[in-house]
Amino acid sequence: MSGGASPAGDPEVLVVGAGPVGLCTAIELARRGVRVRIVDRRTEPRTGTRACTVWQRTLEVFDLMGLPVGDYLDAGVPYTHRVHHFTGLPPVTRPADQPGTRYPRPLLIGQPATEEMLTRHLAGLGVRVERGLTAVQLTQGPARVTVRLAGADGSVRDVRAEWVVGAQGPHSSVRDGMGAAWEKTPCPGTQLLQIDARWTGSLPGDPAHCHLFLTEAGSLGTAPLPDGRHRFYAGVADPDPSRTGDPGVAEVLDAVRRVSGVPDLEFHDGRFHWRVRLYNAVAGTYRVGRCLLAGDSAHTMMPVTAQGMNTGVQDAFNLGWKLAAVVHGRAPARLLDTYEAERRPVALALAERNGRTYWGGVGPVPPFALLRSRLADAGAGHTGLTLGYPESALSAGPGAGERVPDAEWDGGRLFRLLGRGDWTVLAFPEDPADPAAAELAGKEASAGARRAGVPVHVVTADGRGPRGTVADGAGAVREALGARAGGLVLVRPDGYVAFRGAVRDGAALDRHLAGLLG
Repeated sequence: MSGGASPAGDPEVLVVGAGPVGLCTAIELARRGVRVRIVDRRTEPRTGTRACTVWQRTLEVFDLMGLPVGDYLDAGVPYTHRVHHFTGLPPVTRPADQPGTRYPRPLLIGQPATEEMLTRHLAGLGVRVERGLTAVQLTQGPARVTVRLAGADGSVRDVRAEWVVGAQGPHSSVRDGMGAAWEKTPCPGTQLLQIDARWTGSLPGDPAHCHLFLTEAGSLGTAPLPDGRHRFYAGVADPDPSRTGDPGVAEVLDAVRRVSGVPDLEFHDGRFHWRVRLYNAVAGTYRVGRCLLAGDSAHTMMPVTAQGMNTGVQDAFNLGWKLAAVVHGRAPARLLDTYEAERRPVALALAERNGRTYWGGVGPVPPFALLRSRLADAGAGHTGLTLGYPESALSAGPGAGERVPDAEWDGGRLFRLLGRGDWTVLAFPEDPADPAAAELAGKEASAGARRAGVPVHVVTADGRGPRGTVADGAGAVREALGARAGGLVLVRPDGYVAFRGAVRDGAALDRHLAGLLG
């Protein structure tokens, strides 16, 4: 089903900002039949590679959204290894691969390629980005939000929408119009200098790998890019905080040489060099009335852990299905409270970690030997795969809130079933080869899901059973969902477990769904 609205029509949802987060939000709404408009103040898409690391869970999200992930992977560079260099110590090489996902490696690709893929997909749903429109004023009413848009040509127009999503980036007029708090935690005395360039010199390590150097002078990261250049980003002391404007190539090169200790390093064909004065910020609330925030408008992170865009994409994936359900009257507005409850703690934790672990050549030098010794215990939190919502009001039962991994059954993939964008109940008979057990599981699941209109799929060994039964001869889906002994599993539209119970827990499933969907 596709949605959309002509530029002249008042939409159900207005998305302000057409970066990756705004585009993902619009896609999630449009594919559920919501009339959506998306505007952006820029007359053309922004240039520059910017957010170039796409972590494993983001790739899964793109898959669940129905995006052409195969083509996207072909256009980028696989992130295979991370090499850590500490002053006076041997380097440590760690593979980037993670088990339990169809996308074990992150992807290195410029942000314009990500936005192009998303924009093309959104256009296929009947929605085109309206450019050169800046949201300058916002007025909330009981049933509508009026947004005044100023055109690049000097025109002014008002758009009335049932809901507004601000995805403009750190400088958000929607956030200001909502009155949401925005408190910055700066990282004084330091700066991040960045460039994409080809290079020569004796920089150690395999150029196909990503590298992180930690020395007394600061930190330096490098990453290969699809066009043959490398991203260099150096966190160093800031001798003149009043200096504005992007740095020249010579300034970035000097910083990179100082941190790496490689005096013969040279840059060639450099572009997109820029300076960032570092801070973390999280909005005091993600929702006021009919206005919501996502991505950098909700949280701006120091771009040193490559989490900003990825976190924003997961915001959009979390928000889109919830807002669509409210728009269509399939869930009460209180469902939107779970958006902030689930996503804001993620941003707060990321901001705390960034502030605690960043080293930019200012203050006491970190204990490099201790940091090196702790690498073996570093988890996979940066990949997004371990993220879950066990404390959410949407979660009930053992293991609820966990991410559902993809799995293959006979002739299909679990993500292709979940990617339709609706709630899904999977019923696992206690004996997957017993028709009577399959019938019982189907009846219990249907009793719990029928009133809410949630589709049910019984998972058996041979595919025989009630309507909607699927074959899982190798037991891969049972294994992936932790249902070896059978059970009922309710999966959220964004691919997380909302309920897990025994085969005979149909009544409990019904109560949980009734509480969620009203």
